[in-house]
Amino acid sequence: VLLGGALLDNVRLFEDVRQMAISDPLTGLANYRRLVDALEGEIQRFRRTGRPFSLLLLDLDGLKKVNDSYGHLVGSQALRRVASVLRVNSRSIDTAARYGGDEFALILPETGMNAAQEVARRICGRVAKDGELPPISVSVGVAVSAQDGETIETLLGAADQALYKAKGRARRKLSIAV
Repeated sequence: VLLGGALLDNVRLFEDVRQMAISDPLTGLANYRRLVDALEGEIQRFRRTGRPFSLLLLDLDGLKKVNDSYGHLVGSQALRRVASVLRVNSRSIDTAARYGGDEFALILPETGMNAAQEVARRICGRVAKDGELPPISVSVGVAVSAQDGETIETLLGAADQALYKAKGRARRKLSIAV
């Protein structure tokens, strides 16, 4: 009985450690390591099947201003708010991750440009209308495997370029990589 209990404790401990190794502690989303693994898996699947996938990079607009005006606890809560919107608006096959700092990524398997744009618009709208204070918004860049690249570097680069374009626009916060 004692041995069985110890084995169960070890299994739980192993699962806890595994979860910590692939999750961002603040948001509960996948971390960078898990994001890279998921991207590699999607790239391999794309090469086998030819079915595209999309990558969204999202940036929380004005996090420094939120931190300076309301404090870092509120800034951390803003990051968790974005994570919550990503979690609620993602399918079970999608991978939502904290890319770093105030940037997030969302991998959308079997999703082309039109559907990815719709997801990006929906996420932007839900973040902006989450009803909490202070109001926050995100900018989004989109890349699609079929047209923007077949490596992690090229896809992240294309999505990052599109995000950079989106950040430069005053009203329109969605930019598509071409």
